[in-house]
Amino acid sequence: MEPKKDFSLVNCIASSLLAYFFTVPLHEFFHLATSYAYGDKCSVFSAGAVEPMHLIDYQKLAPFHRIMVAGGSASILNVIIGLILVVILLKKQLKPASRMFLTQLMGGHLTEGFGYFMFGGLIGMGDWGNVFACFEDAPGFVTGMRISLTVLGVLGYLFIFFILNYLSYSFIKDPSDEKQRFYTAVRLHLPMFIVPFVMACLVMIPSPMIREGAITYAETLFWNMAWIAFFWGFMFTWKMVKPPKKSRWLYDLPKEPLYGFWIAAAAVSLFDLFVLGPGIKIE
Repeated sequence: MEPKKDFSLVNCIASSLLAYFFTVPLHEFFHLATSYAYGDKCSVFSAGAVEPMHLIDYQKLAPFHRIMVAGGSASILNVIIGLILVVILLKKQLKPASRMFLTQLMGGHLTEGFGYFMFGGLIGMGDWGNVFACFEDAPGFVTGMRISLTVLGVLGYLFIFFILNYLSYSFIKDPSDEKQRFYTAVRLHLPMFIVPFVMACLVMIPSPMIREGAITYAETLFWNMAWIAFFWGFMFTWKMVKPPKKSRWLYDLPKEPLYGFWIAAAAVSLFDLFVLGPGIKIE
């Protein structure tokens, strides 16, 4: 009998496209929702950024609220969602396709959240750069916030490496088999390293932020370096970390075609490229 074709890599790529969409554009939606929650408005909602109108005086808000509306809310919510998904993945038995997707989505949210903490604290750019600019009258407070964010971001980033490695073993039946570890890690983790770079470059081509000079391609590529966490998740599983004992739940990465995933991934990617890429103008 001819062996069945293995579509696990295609399934993981489709899943990573879905995970990317429900991480990065969702991150921007959090900014949009926060602005409106505080009485501000946005003129453009796009795949890479939103443009607040600054109709309210941020300086009159309490520090926590100033942090949230100026840019901090999205990465904080990313971390919260990622940690909730960690608990679900550790505590719940799921179907193989659901576990595959939620593992990638969990890593995406933690990377987006802790990545912003780490880079924002270190170099003071992006969302957290906007936050720091709202505290020009409190340099000591800003310094403390930057140090705290950097430390939290670095620790969170290291946590991502290890949790991605640990969750890989739900799909590895023999932890001592290097080939199995490579097979799983290259499918589960590497697409989540490559897809964000590809999608970010593509959606930035028609971006209003690029046209107006608010964002450069160099900045886009720099911020996407955060997704290298998935490369290290791949390396930890394949080579770098001693394998743990067998996972309490063992699955195969789905090898049959997951047509629903493929269709959904194509739909959200096209929406991201051709609708959110150019941006939605909000009256």
